[in-house]
Amino acid sequence: MGLLLLEGPAAPLVSLEEAQAHVRSENAEESALLASMVEAATVQAEAYCRRRFVTQRWRATFDCFPDGALLLPHPPLASVEAVTYVDAAGTVQTLAPADYVVRTAETPGELVPAYGKSWPAARDVPDAVAVEFTCGYGDPADVPHAIKRAVLLLVGSLYRDRENASPVALSHVPTSAEWLLGPFVVRRFAA
Repeated sequence: MGLLLLEGPAAPLVSLEEAQAHVRSENAEESALLASMVEAATVQAEAYCRRRFVTQRWRATFDCFPDGALLLPHPPLASVEAVTYVDAAGTVQTLAPADYVVRTAETPGELVPAYGKSWPAARDVPDAVAVEFTCGYGDPADVPHAIKRAVLLLVGSLYRDRENASPVALSHVPTSAEWLLGPFVVRRFAA
């Protein structure tokens, strides 16, 4: 499976003001540093949970259609904009939305053939199937508070230990952040 970010989040999960308040910094010269820490902490938390938090658009490619459900990464799945595939003749075709069902309530989200339908035959080439989809909880205000709190804990850890050169210290998610993120970790993997 290949993944390409088409459109990133419109706003960071945690605002600069929230990060400054959390680390108790009133130094305006640290704004860029804190913004980069928010981004790094969000990336770490998303990777840990195998989710995306703030709404964003992605393209996932697959070598073929599966026997059953096509699992999409980065839950929660909000919508599917397009499903394309390379047919046996080598022509890119767009699958009609009436031919598949988008299951956003599943984690991860999935596509299944509509009733009485089956996946079409795709040419045996890499990335023969492409799905453009939107994922995330919505705006930063829509993301569960436990996730935001965990990201702030990660920002605090990065801020406090920003001069630490030990890779061991930087490789571990703080226990309190793990505890807050635990309920949001995706256990079922996308193919």
